[in-house]
Amino acid sequence: MKDDSALQALWLPLDSGRIALPTDAPGVFLNARAPLAPRWRARACVQAFRPDFDALVRMGVDARPADDELAAGSQSLVLLLAPRARAWSRAQLARAAMLCAADGQVVACAANDEGAKSMEADFMRLFGSGTVLSKHKCRVVWASPQTVDYALMEEWLRAAEPRQRSDGLWTQTGVFSADAVDPASALLMMHLPADLSGNVADFGAGNGVLSRHVVRHCQQARQVDLYEADHRALQLARCNLDDANTDTRFHWHDIAAGVQERFDAVVMNPPFHLTGKRGIPELGQRFIDVAADALHSRGQLWMVANSHLPYEGVLARRFARVDDVAKHAGFKVLRAAEPRR
Repeated sequence: MKDDSALQALWLPLDSGRIALPTDAPGVFLNARAPLAPRWRARACVQAFRPDFDALVRMGVDARPADDELAAGSQSLVLLLAPRARAWSRAQLARAAMLCAADGQVVACAANDEGAKSMEADFMRLFGSGTVLSKHKCRVVWASPQTVDYALMEEWLRAAEPRQRSDGLWTQTGVFSADAVDPASALLMMHLPADLSGNVADFGAGNGVLSRHVVRHCQQARQVDLYEADHRALQLARCNLDDANTDTRFHWHDIAAGVQERFDAVVMNPPFHLTGKRGIPELGQRFIDVAADALHSRGQLWMVANSHLPYEGVLARRFARVDDVAKHAGFKVLRAAEPRR
């Protein structure tokens, strides 16, 4: 596992004593990631991404997928690893300001190649001033919320609330393909057969766009299970399938950890990166392995991916039949059937 430079940099103001952390002071860590400094393990950690959430749970910390139960002004110290998406980063800065006590401190950090400069500028706009530290190719900035621009705080929070798009889908800033159906999923939906039947799974379901298509166009599907690692996206999927006539089940789950259920079909547009710009094709390859393990002997996998990603090898290894269904605009639709155990 590569070093988490932003996490290392975030601890520096506390490690150096520039910010004091009283023993019993309440605190919350937004977008928290392991490993945590020992002094923080008794405090709340908020993480919506299931793999990072699970890593926190394994450390025995108070991990939760959302900060809804925390009262405004209740925290003496709020830490934030700012996300890359700027609108969502702004919303998280605003949430940190709201949660922090008037005499507390908000500390935010981002890597330089993950929007640190923009995060610092937004921090200064919201808080009026702040102390900045550059280290590990990251920027850490901290301040007390006494001079927060509350009108701006409310504006940024409202901008990140769930909303219904013109196509009827519920979405939210910071989730995958927030503004429109992504072209890869659109291509897959063009080629999904209407006769998919039985129990169908959607791996990496996002806000449920593929599952919504299945329940509307595949009348023989008895049940659709949505697996998604982003807790916020899964809540949107619940909204987008609340009128489904087909039974739907929602799983906040890391597909890479495997699944226990068995299915007649799996549909997916697997992710191939976690953070930043570096692609991780082995993540999509792991999705294929899990799909092969989860399918019945006559089951089939329908997937879409960027054309350059090396998925054909693992498909040929794990399935008796693999078909190139379509290629368009840099994407490919693949069908695989008869999984090999």
